[in-house]
Amino acid sequence: MNKLLARQLKRYLAWADESAVEAMLQAADLAAVDIRDRSVAVLLGNFRRLLLAIDESYQQFDRDVALGSRSLQISSDELSKANSTLRQEVLARQRAIDTLWETANRLQASLGRPALGKESAGLEQLSVLMGSLLNERQQAEAALQQQEAQFRMLAGNVPGVVFRGQIEYPRGMHYINDEIEVLTGCPAQHFLLPHVTHSYGALVLREDLALLEKTIHAALAGPDRYSVEYRLVHASGAIRWVLERGQIVRNAAQQAEYLDGIIFDITDQKLAAVQLRQLSAAIEANPVPVLITDAEGVIEYLNPKFEQTFGYSLAEIKGETPNILLSGEINLLAYQEMWQSLLRGDEWRRDVRHSCKSGQLVWMSVSVSPIRDAADKVTHFVAVYDNIELRKAAEEALIKAKEASDQANRLKSDFLANMSHEIRTPMNAIIGMTHLALNTDLSKQQRDYLTKTSCTAESLLHILNDILDFSKIEANRLQMEILPFRFESVLEKLSALYALKAEEKGLRLYIEPAADCDLSLLGDSLRIGQILNNLVGNAIKFTPEGEVRVQIRLLEAQEQRVHLQIAVKDTGIGLSAAQIAQLFKPFSQADSSTTRKFGGTGLGLSICKRLVELMKGHIWIESTPQQGSTFYVSLWLMRSAEQVLPDLVSGPVQRLDGVRILLVEDNVLNQQVAYELLTNVGASVIIAQHGGEALGWLSIDPLPCDLILMDLQMPVVDGHQATQLIRSEPRFNSLAIVAMTAHAMSDERQRCLNLGMNDYITKPVQPNELFTTVAKWAGQAVRPQPEEGKKVSKVPDESVLPHLPGINTQEVLQRLGGNKALITHLFQQFYQDYQGGYEQFQYLLKTDAKGAERWVHSIKGVAGTLGMHDLMLAAGQLERQLQLYPADEGAAAYPFKSELNHMLGTVGRGYTQFIKPHKNPPDTEKTGLLTKQLSALLDDCDGDSVDVYYRLREQLEGWVEVALLDRLGEAINTFDFERALESLTLIGKKL
Repeated sequence: MNKLLARQLKRYLAWADESAVEAMLQAADLAAVDIRDRSVAVLLGNFRRLLLAIDESYQQFDRDVALGSRSLQISSDELSKANSTLRQEVLARQRAIDTLWETANRLQASLGRPALGKESAGLEQLSVLMGSLLNERQQAEAALQQQEAQFRMLAGNVPGVVFRGQIEYPRGMHYINDEIEVLTGCPAQHFLLPHVTHSYGALVLREDLALLEKTIHAALAGPDRYSVEYRLVHASGAIRWVLERGQIVRNAAQQAEYLDGIIFDITDQKLAAVQLRQLSAAIEANPVPVLITDAEGVIEYLNPKFEQTFGYSLAEIKGETPNILLSGEINLLAYQEMWQSLLRGDEWRRDVRHSCKSGQLVWMSVSVSPIRDAADKVTHFVAVYDNIELRKAAEEALIKAKEASDQANRLKSDFLANMSHEIRTPMNAIIGMTHLALNTDLSKQQRDYLTKTSCTAESLLHILNDILDFSKIEANRLQMEILPFRFESVLEKLSALYALKAEEKGLRLYIEPAADCDLSLLGDSLRIGQILNNLVGNAIKFTPEGEVRVQIRLLEAQEQRVHLQIAVKDTGIGLSAAQIAQLFKPFSQADSSTTRKFGGTGLGLSICKRLVELMKGHIWIESTPQQGSTFYVSLWLMRSAEQVLPDLVSGPVQRLDGVRILLVEDNVLNQQVAYELLTNVGASVIIAQHGGEALGWLSIDPLPCDLILMDLQMPVVDGHQATQLIRSEPRFNSLAIVAMTAHAMSDERQRCLNLGMNDYITKPVQPNELFTTVAKWAGQAVRPQPEEGKKVSKVPDESVLPHLPGINTQEVLQRLGGNKALITHLFQQFYQDYQGGYEQFQYLLKTDAKGAERWVHSIKGVAGTLGMHDLMLAAGQLERQLQLYPADEGAAAYPFKSELNHMLGTVGRGYTQFIKPHKNPPDTEKTGLLTKQLSALLDDCDGDSVDVYYRLREQLEGWVEVALLDRLGEAINTFDFERALESLTLIGKKL
């Protein structure tokens, strides 16, 4: 700093030295930033430059003085040299000023201001101007950054991908928002120039790239704007449909520079359009009539099946209302109820008789549903008609047949009871008079005649007693007495009656009571004695030599009752499995020669079985031909004590007389088990194959059921969906729904209750639990019958089952009440339905993962019902695997396959004599023709495929697994023609 300037600063501003000057200048710079007065801020901000300019002036002044002093002393050459140096310095100063002036003009231009003239090119003026321009430039840049942030925020909120990119392939991006990562799975920065990691053009499906390029080039040559739909490949490999709308951006010379645009994901809209087309095709091909009206009930559409059924074309009744179809049998109240229901937006179902164009009256089950727009406003109604003429005729025929059958049974039972009683009365006189005559003086010949007459009369009386007892049982008129007795007394009478007969035949009779058998019990001692008499009498009759042994065992003693087991063993002729199967049937004996050789009516064991059942006990047989037989009777009897009440003795099974049950179950075996159990205790049962059929039954008014038993996993409409639909209608609020499923988890139970079900029963079903639960929710629908009108439930009988290792046969017997026909049928059904079951499961796994899970769930329930515990566990593990990892069987498949094959082998070996042989092979020519015809109809999505399917099924039953045929039918009935073709192809490979 110039010394003179430094002294002046020290004198006037008290700045002692250059460091103090520098400190003050820095303070001025900082103050200029905070001061709001722009003129003062400019002054302070330029003070340093001003001071430097003043210092430069002082320095120049000193140089000028020094130069002047020296010029007096130097020669003219030196003066010229100094003069040249001075000119160079002046030129350098001017160049600096010119450069500063050019820079200032560029800043002016960037801010949109006019250029400065040379007259404003002073060093001081330019210094001040440069400071001002720099401040304004900084403010402009800050404003630009704020605008850019606002743009990015706006682009980020747009429901699509906003971009600015190159026109030509591969379309690098100058800008693209973060929505591109949602659309493609790749971050936005991967698409940005100049370092492009992912080319947007490379993500376009190859088949659609040419269309995209063509559309953009058309926009280049024409209106600049364009719109195009094409497909992208997501990073995961998924295909996404997009709609791109953009514009060509051109420069001032009208040259195309880049594209600005937005890309929307329209995958969902495309799928919805496909579904809409499928739905339209399904309605056109629907095998039932469909009608659509506007919100006022004016007809707008009807499908081909409607025209075929009612005879009206759309042109004939368009603009009319559906009233034109009514027969006049529907009353005004019901019609008003329908419209009130529809105007509320509810679905309406009813069986109504309709009139065709020809005048023919047809019963139709009608379902009318509202169609709503996005604002939930009803815009149309769709009516679906189901022809129920056959069902109505069948119902009427069944009612008449049942009435006739009941009447015939009553007449038969009354006749047998009356005739047996009428014959028994004179027989008593014959026996009595013969006995009296034998006590008189008779010749040897007379005594021989009368003795034979007495024996024959006694035999005839025994037969009549059997017939009378059987007729009473058939007519539900046999009453069991509940009286105190000592079991030891029953055995004493048995010994007194048969000891002599056994001795006469050379047999040994042993009666072995239990150690504590001297019990006072409550029961019908006469009927217990009748059972023992029949079993011991048969044992003596069919034992040519050896012994008959009666053993009594006390299996369990409780405070109020005891569990006794009676075993009657003999060393007689024995029985085969086939003979055992017929043993307890009325009027049946081991074979046709038995009656000729040993006599009897074949009613004895049948009566024993019925009597044991009336006492809630069990009777069964174990026998080996030529080695002997053992009959077992198991009874629970009450102890006789003052505190025991008579009505506690019998412990009856819960009756369900009068209860009407709708059973919703897709598995045939489970249907039969539930049907047999429920009808045996007096309930009437309607069966629906899935939730859709159940809803059809519920459309009948009045309701045909008091309670619904609902399976959960079913095709078409499952139990959860059906329950939601039922509970959505207020008129079903009081209708009880009980879940009946192989799911045993608490969360599944809670889910059922949350959906509106009232209770939950797990498979395999325990009869008592089933009956108690139904009675609980049926309430007043249970109408107890008088004692003589009650049916006796079936009682387990181990003799009905062959040896089935790996199957809990005792559990099956208890669960199914010892019903031989039912048990045999269920095992046959299992054997036939699940032959090739694992291959069927593998096919479902590839084509219908949910169907595979449902199939495994179904077989789990079947296995539980049939006592196949290991198979049930293996199926449960496989089901959980499929729930966690759909279509992935994992390690759970092998144990399931092994157990399934093991059970099929066990049942096949145990029931060889019962498994029905295949029927005659199908007609190859006819089968091939029907297969081709069905394939063509499925290709055309033609509803006539239903009729051809049933004709083909009739040909293939017994040669193709029932499950495969069922799957084909299910696919056709749900209009999934593509899956139906796959099933038809698989069936073709099986033939």
